[in-house]
Amino acid sequence: MEAMRELLRGSLKRSLGGMREEDRLAAAWTVACGHAMAEHGAVVGYEAGVVRVEVADAMWMRQMTSLGGVLEREWRALVACRWPRYT
Repeated sequence: MEAMRELLRGSLKRSLGGMREEDRLAAAWTVACGHAMAEHGAVVGYEAGVVRVEVADAMWMRQMTSLGGVLEREWRALVACRWPRYT
């Protein structure tokens, strides 16, 4: 499973190159955090190297915050930006 994920990451990273920064971030969201988590949060902005993510509720906010280090590594590997601020 991890080999497939690495293949998808590499493919996505190559295809994101020509997109606007905010569009790249939104496109990479599901890969960075996984399908289940992506359904409960969305990229809503990008400014000065900081991504803003709107989160469905307090439970998902806690979940995303607790996995912040893991999610940040995934995010950086795909789009090379700072970890999101939650709203």
